[in-house]
Amino acid sequence: MMKKLTLQILAFTLFCFTNAVGQEKIFAGYFDIETTSPKNTEVMGRIHLERNKDVLKNPVPKTYQFAIIKQKDNLFRIDTRFDPVGRITGVLSTSQNLTDKIQGDLQLTIALKDGAKTINTFPITIRVTKETLWKTLYDRYKDYTVSTEGGRMYGRKIFKDEQVMKLITELENNNGKFTSFGFYGKNPMEYKSPGGKTIEYEWEQAVNNIGGLGYAYAKSKKYGPNGDPQAREQLKNALYAAIIAYTESVPVEGSDVMVDGKPIGPYTGDGFSNLRSYGKIGTQVATHQWVISDALIAPSVHLMPDLLTDIKKGNKQAERVYYDFVRFYQTAMAEMIGRRSIDKSDDKEEDGRWGVLQDTLRSSGAWADANLGHRGRWMLAMPIVWADYNRPLTYVQYWYTDFYKDKPFKDFSFSYGWSPHGVTADVSRWLTKFNVPAYEYKQSGFQPDGTISHHIGQGTDAAMQAYGFGWLVEAFVGFNQFKDTEFKLADKYYQFPADRLVRTYPKMIYKNRLDFLVSGRSYGEDLQKFVNKVYLPAFEDLKESQSKGTRLTNQPELDDIYDRIKKNKFEYSGTDAFWVNEFLVHRRGANEKPFYVSLKLKSKRTVGAEDFGDVRRAWYAGYGILPLKISGDEYSEKVLSSFDWHALPGLTEEWRTDAIPGGHAQASLPGDNDIAGVTADGQSGVGVYHHLPREKYSSATALKSYFFIADKIVALGNNIRRLRPGQQKDIVTTIDQSSFTQPLTIARNGKTEVIEPSQSVNLSFETDQPIWLHIGSKGYVIYPEGLQKIIVKTGTEINITDPANAGKIPGYIIAINHGKEPATGNSYAYFLVPNVSVTEMPAVLANYAKDVQVKKDTDAHAVYSATDKTWQATFFKGTSITIGGLTVKAEAPALMILKDNGDNWKLTMSNPSPSVDKQQLVFYVSQPLKPGKYNYTLGGIYPRKGEYVTVSADAKGAKVVAELPDKRDAAFYNYQEALYNAAPVSIDIPKVK
Repeated sequence: MMKKLTLQILAFTLFCFTNAVGQEKIFAGYFDIETTSPKNTEVMGRIHLERNKDVLKNPVPKTYQFAIIKQKDNLFRIDTRFDPVGRITGVLSTSQNLTDKIQGDLQLTIALKDGAKTINTFPITIRVTKETLWKTLYDRYKDYTVSTEGGRMYGRKIFKDEQVMKLITELENNNGKFTSFGFYGKNPMEYKSPGGKTIEYEWEQAVNNIGGLGYAYAKSKKYGPNGDPQAREQLKNALYAAIIAYTESVPVEGSDVMVDGKPIGPYTGDGFSNLRSYGKIGTQVATHQWVISDALIAPSVHLMPDLLTDIKKGNKQAERVYYDFVRFYQTAMAEMIGRRSIDKSDDKEEDGRWGVLQDTLRSSGAWADANLGHRGRWMLAMPIVWADYNRPLTYVQYWYTDFYKDKPFKDFSFSYGWSPHGVTADVSRWLTKFNVPAYEYKQSGFQPDGTISHHIGQGTDAAMQAYGFGWLVEAFVGFNQFKDTEFKLADKYYQFPADRLVRTYPKMIYKNRLDFLVSGRSYGEDLQKFVNKVYLPAFEDLKESQSKGTRLTNQPELDDIYDRIKKNKFEYSGTDAFWVNEFLVHRRGANEKPFYVSLKLKSKRTVGAEDFGDVRRAWYAGYGILPLKISGDEYSEKVLSSFDWHALPGLTEEWRTDAIPGGHAQASLPGDNDIAGVTADGQSGVGVYHHLPREKYSSATALKSYFFIADKIVALGNNIRRLRPGQQKDIVTTIDQSSFTQPLTIARNGKTEVIEPSQSVNLSFETDQPIWLHIGSKGYVIYPEGLQKIIVKTGTEINITDPANAGKIPGYIIAINHGKEPATGNSYAYFLVPNVSVTEMPAVLANYAKDVQVKKDTDAHAVYSATDKTWQATFFKGTSITIGGLTVKAEAPALMILKDNGDNWKLTMSNPSPSVDKQQLVFYVSQPLKPGKYNYTLGGIYPRKGEYVTVSADAKGAKVVAELPDKRDAAFYNYQEALYNAAPVSIDIPKVK
């Protein structure tokens, strides 16, 4: 395999030293000490060996010792120490008082000896400074660990002083154990929590209690830093005892758990993670290790100053706590066996989460997903808890390069480019891994179209809030930790989130609400609160976390976007195709009447919103959903709470009344359809979708297309039929469902009817003539295919999916009824009309009849707008279609937009069935176009050079051949060719003179 990012390996050499075969790899990257430190003050930072990770199998010889062989003024001495399990460290201390004249960097040369034999010699630098890096990191992080945002780090428990006293007494009387838990000292292979639950349920509860006591140690008026010294000392000792009892009861080493007389695994961490293989802990805790350790962070951090003082005083209990931390926190980097694979990837998320790890061209390595934000809480605590810059972040062996013995290639590692070598440098490095590109479908990462995908167990998802936004910005806490230090982050790591804050999110935010279709599991939450309380503060956090020399190329744009959204004055006009996630936004607002319409599809490659609720609602949230916003609150959380989620706007499905199935978060699954795609030229767009559900709850199939031209929003569908027996309810296409707070007007068959918000109706009527409906500033025009049945429901006639949590805002639903068994050729056509009054609707209907042509052939759909001089077409297979005097033939499924701009033609196309084997899109158009080779630029978060389109003369007009990104072009597209294969291709063709 080829390797990427080889320069990352160079950074490793700055922090470790090894020269030749037979020598030891030394971790001695950073040391500091405060100015004017007295004699016998320990230097912060010790010297370590990489082999310390293997001491249980390959002990470090007790004859090893460190020695200073060169220094100026004999300011320091060095001692060699072994910890309780035999790890060796070199401990530097002052051999005399440091005066205020001694500042800056002091150079020493150290030797590692085996008796009289010198094994290694290496230089180190001790920085004499007014404040140690450790104190800086401690001061910056301690308050965050007990903040509202840091709730997990104290178990989200805040005890009153009376409760603290009771718990202290309980711990004092039971040797540090909480009496309500029975796991202490028990074999996890045999023990189950009450009720038959696996043991981690008690681990979590116990550590959360410790977290609550840690919060009191940090914040309580009685037990906190400024409280009663005697009470504080009592709590400290109770915490020591509780930490010892808890951490020593959780198995870590493989030898901590025996199965048939043998260790459960050969590696550090196996005592914990391998329990999953025997069903003794759940997958959730084995893959989300932080649930048993996060709540220990606040106690760990806030105890450290006192704990280090106690250790210097010879307090053996404090020393035991420290080494219990070192042992226990190894669970944080212990992976279950399925996730350690480097050479395979299958449909199981456990095994395929990060792709094939040894293919470093297309995998960013282990932990390349949004859970890094969760892991970051623990990581940022470790430089403080280790109180030693050079102790590696972990001793879990498979994170080290030597574990792989230069296979499949030299210096390969579990997270390629990194091997643990000192906690401060290790954590700083992990802060660079929040920038993770996706290379293929069904892979976590930041997509080239600007979307973010996290949970990919079933298919690529769009997680722009949970958990993608956290993945984007949670590194800011770490950036702030290391700003203006030796370990500060380079500008590019700030630039990456800055670009997405201003280039992607504003396009999906309308009237200060994020689009619920791409918010991930947060689809039903207050997405205005997200914008105002989460998104906007991220701008502030980004600025706060910058070092003095940090420079962003788009700082003015950041400031401008922040200011406009904060004042709720942000407007944007454009049409953007987020093609990887099959999502399109068409909106106006910059000097125009504002509106926002979006489209979300799914396919074999993609999924819709995740759903973690007890009552499932988001089942259909990727099935061709088409909501239109004008006021901005049409689909607010208050409106969605009263939805019938079987009738989402744009959906063609059986209108079921039973409960939506439960199951895992993506139980709705990807579709079974290859065809799903969006394209856009910046001002107009098209979507094509073969509705073919894989899951068995859905009952219908259809061919659906969506067209966006100026303020014209057109939805077409045909080949609608029943796919499965279902509930034997009618199959409908829902035009809209929203809040019913203004009168709803229906004009049909020469009559006008007004339904007031106070009315609840279940109206069904047939029409063979175009009709219109109107509410607020939103209109609907329906063109029936023959005699077609229309349904209108309002108020209490709507079957609310989750009535227990329903709001007070009544709703309305407008739908086209296709019947229980739609007849062959059953179809629909309707318009969504933004910014229109009820009095204008007759003129709109008349204008559309004159200006807009729509056509639904068996396997192709098309729209033509004479006013906009725009032709748009979708092809479900190789076929041709004629509209507005133009015939277009496609050789395969495709999307196409042709716009007459006067002096030139703008031609846009894309492949809605992407494959790395798909090399070209081929069209024939009856309009003559100027022959030539036209290079194109691909859009997305970072527009880039694409390939070219060849236009040649044809007997009936022109032949167009667009070269697509394919497997031949992998390196050119940074190995993202699978994702770019579906990207819009747009060119300008001069008019033939």
